[in-house]
Amino acid sequence: MKIDAWWFENKQRPEEVLQTDWVIPKSHFGVYAETEKITFPLTLCVTAKSGNLQLYRREFEIHEPKEQTETYTVECSEYSINLKCTVKEAAGLPGEILVKIKSQEWEYQEQVTCAYARLHGRITDFDGNPFPAPLLLSRIGFADAPYMGVWSDRNGEYSVVVPTGCYNAFYVDDNSYGKSTLENWSWHMIVDRDEEHNFKVGNGEVYSLSVWPNNGGGSTLFFWFRPMILPSIKKEEYEIELEGSKRQVMDISPELKAEDITVTLNGKPLPVVSLQKIYETCPDYTMPSYLVQTERYNGTPTVGKQTVIVEYDTAKRGGGQSYIARSQGRCQYFYKDSSGLVLQ
Repeated sequence: MKIDAWWFENKQRPEEVLQTDWVIPKSHFGVYAETEKITFPLTLCVTAKSGNLQLYRREFEIHEPKEQTETYTVECSEYSINLKCTVKEAAGLPGEILVKIKSQEWEYQEQVTCAYARLHGRITDFDGNPFPAPLLLSRIGFADAPYMGVWSDRNGEYSVVVPTGCYNAFYVDDNSYGKSTLENWSWHMIVDRDEEHNFKVGNGEVYSLSVWPNNGGGSTLFFWFRPMILPSIKKEEYEIELEGSKRQVMDISPELKAEDITVTLNGKPLPVVSLQKIYETCPDYTMPSYLVQTERYNGTPTVGKQTVIVEYDTAKRGGGQSYIARSQGRCQYFYKDSSGLVLQ
C-alpha cells in the first residue's frame, strides 16, 4: 500500500497571470494511492493540520472510476487512485495531511508529513531574450487542472514554493505552443531543497529524457530522448522494417548531429562520445529518437543529487540548413553510492 499527498498554495495575484487563456495555477491538494483491488463506492477523507490546528477537512464518496466536479477530479484504475481538489481560501501550508481510504473490503490510512521548497530562476529563448511563461509541475503523470506552478514576470523571472517530492515532469511554455514554440520538459525532478532552474524555450522539445550508466567496459553515461520539432517545419510519414515487421513512422524529429548536442552535469559540460539515431516503437506509432553517450565524470562528485541538462541547437553548425532546431530538457537522479554504477 502506498499513499502520497501534497498541498500547493497559489500566491499569485490575478494580474500576475500574463495569459489568462492559457493556464492559471490554483491552490489545491492532491492524493495518490496504490491499493488493493478497488471496488465502489469508495470513501476518501483528507484532513490537513498545522500542529494541533485543523486547517481543512473534506470527505469524498467516489462511485465511478472517473469523476469530475467544479472542485475536484478523481481517476481510479483497478489498483490506484489519483485525486486533486481545489481549495479556494487556503488557510496556510499544513505540516501534515492525514488520508483515510475505505472500501467495503479494506481500509487504510496514512499521515503524510509535509515539507516545501522554493524553485526560482529565469525563462528565456535561445538568444537570451526573456520568454514570459508558466512553470507547471506534474506530480503524477501529466497534470491537468488544477495546475501546480507559477507564471514568470515579463522579464521571465519566477519564484514559487512547492511541496517536496519526486515529480514526473516540469513543463514550460506559453500560448505560442504549437505555433512558434514547443515546450521545455524536465523529467523525474526531485524537489528536496531550494533550487535554481533556468529554462530555455525553442521550436523543439527534449521528450522523455532518461539516463543510465554503462557498467561494462566504459565509464560513460547514456541519455535517451525523443526530439520533436514544430510539425509546420517538418512532418514526414514513411515505412521502415524493424525486426522483420513493417512499421509506419511519424517523423517530426529534427536531424541531429553530435556537434548540435550539449550535455551538462550539475552545470559542467560532459564530453559527447557518440550520437545514435534509433526508433521508439509503440502499438500506435513509431518515431525517431536519439541515444547520446557521454563521458561519466567531469569533476562533479558522484554522490548526491545529479542534474543533467541536454540541449540541441543546430544553429551552431552555421549556414546551409533548411531549418534551425533548438530545445532544452533536464532530468535528475541520485547515485546509489560513490561507485556511480547504479542510479536511483
